Parts: sequence; structure tokens; C-alpha cells
Amino acid sequence: MRRMKRFLRRLPSYALAILTAAGAPALAADAVAVVIGEEGAAHAEVAARIRSRLEPAVKVSLHRTADVAPGPGEARLLVAVGAKAAARLAIARDNTPLLVTLLPQEAFERLAADSRSRGSTRPLSAVYLDQPVGRQLDLLRLAVPKARRIGVLLGTEAGSGFNALSAAAIERALDLKVRRIARPDELAAELQALLPETDLLLAVPDASVFNAGTIQMILLSAYRRQQPLVGFSAAYTRAGALVSLHSTPAQIGEQAADMIDAALARGALPPPQHPRQFVVTTNPHVAHSLGIPIESEDALLRRLQAIEAR
Repeated sequence: MRRMKRFLRRLPSYALAILTAAGAPALAADAVAVVIGEEGAAHAEVAARIRSRLEPAVKVSLHRTADVAPGPGEARLLVAVGAKAAARLAIARDNTPLLVTLLPQEAFERLAADSRSRGSTRPLSAVYLDQPVGRQLDLLRLAVPKARRIGVLLGTEAGSGFNALSAAAIERALDLKVRRIARPDELAAELQALLPETDLLLAVPDASVFNAGTIQMILLSAYRRQQPLVGFSAAYTRAGALVSLHSTPAQIGEQAADMIDAALARGALPPPQHPRQFVVTTNPHVAHSLGIPIESEDALLRRLQAIEAR
């Protein structure tokens, strides 16, 4: 009896709740099933971080979208890593809660709307891939203080994210210059029309505009006009962005694990969240070429964190 009491005291609160819930199995099935949608280091790292954070207190199984997806009752909670996994799981007629990772906010909102339209009642939440718009604008003000006219290229499906960006720009006395791209063949002309009106380009995670086939053209066009681009991944910084703001896969996985903890303890997923933790990457060579003095990555990160702590 004493050993049992000591054991129960050591159990995390969520595991204890599961063990003592009326009629609930003692995690006989997988507590959490993580479904990985795409091959790649980032997807694998998110999944690995979730698993290492939760086990052994919570059993975590890993699946690929090519595998047979976990059926109803086989897991207490599902996690989709990437767009393919999210698309497959969101429309399934199953009420197991689903946490989505590595998907931008607007893509998640479209996914949730599509899921509802198909009659799915699955509870959905997310750790968004993209950063809060206020954080992005605060970084560009720190990195390029003289920039006031901010250029943004948006696809036709941009919605609530643009409204939030516009409001955040007004709060910071920034002049947002926006061009909407209805078709891929319009991008080059719209970009050339936008650049004379702006001091800086802000890239947004809209794959219809910013993708592997367009980024070099966008960066070269901006560079010829001596304009910096603020990106949303380390890959953008390496490609030629002056500075980028993003979260690492480990940071996303850690936050997802926190949300899973909360869901198992309370019986419901927390609301969708932007990343809490983030990193800043800079390209000193681009800064030198553009004649822009830029602080170190650590200095920019500390200043940005200080703004958020106010």
C-alpha cells in the first residue's frame, strides 16, 4: 500500500486524472498518436520532441500518412505534423481531438472550415507555424529602424491574417503597402510595381506567393532596388533575407507537448496558439551589401523578448 501511494504521488496530474476517471482505461491504448505528413528533418524533429517530452508518463506512437491512420478509440489525442497529415486527419469522421502543427494560421483556419463543412465534429487546435504579426513588425522596426513603408505580397486567400497585420501596422505607425496576386504570372509585375513604394519587403507564409519557385526572383528584385526582405525561416535568411523570425522544430514540439499535457489533464484542447518561443537569424553579408548596420542575432532576440515582456 505504501509503495502504491508513493507511486501515485509521483504521477503527473494528467496521468492521475486518466487513471482515476470513471470507466477510463489506464492508457491501455496509445495516449497520443503523432502522424507525420512529410519527409524532412523539421517534421521528424517536431515528432521526436513531442515523444521525448511526454514519454514515459504518456505513451506516444508515431505514424506516417501512408500508414493506416489510428482508428476511433485507438488514441486519446491525435497530432498532425505538417499539412498532409492535417488534411487527412481533419476530415475523418472521428471525434478524437486533433492538434495540428507546422501549419500557418490561415491554412489552419481554412482546414477547420473545410472540416466543419464536411460534417466532421472532431475538436481541432493548433500550434501555428507563423509568428504573431505584432512580433514580426516589432522585429523589422528593430532591424531597420528607418523603414516606414512596408511592402507585402498576398495571395487571393489571405483573410484574417491580413486584417491583424493591418491593425498591428497602424498601431506602430507603419504604412502597409499591399499587392494581391491573383495568378502566379502576375507576381513579377506586381512586385515591380510595389518596390518603388516601399522601404522593405515582409515575406508571409503564403505558399501561393512565397515558395521555392519564386523566392530567388523576389529576393533579386528587392536587392536590385537596395531593399531588404524580412523572412519567416532560417532558409530565407540563408537565401538572402536580411533577417528572419521563426520558431525551431524543437520549440514547436515543446509547445505542442505542453498543449497535449493540458488537453489530457482538462479533457479538452486549448485554443490555437502562435509560437511562444522563437529565434532570430540575420545575414550579415546582405546587411553589408545593402549598407544596413544590423545588431547580432542574440541582441535582436533579447530586445524583441523585452518588448513582449512589457
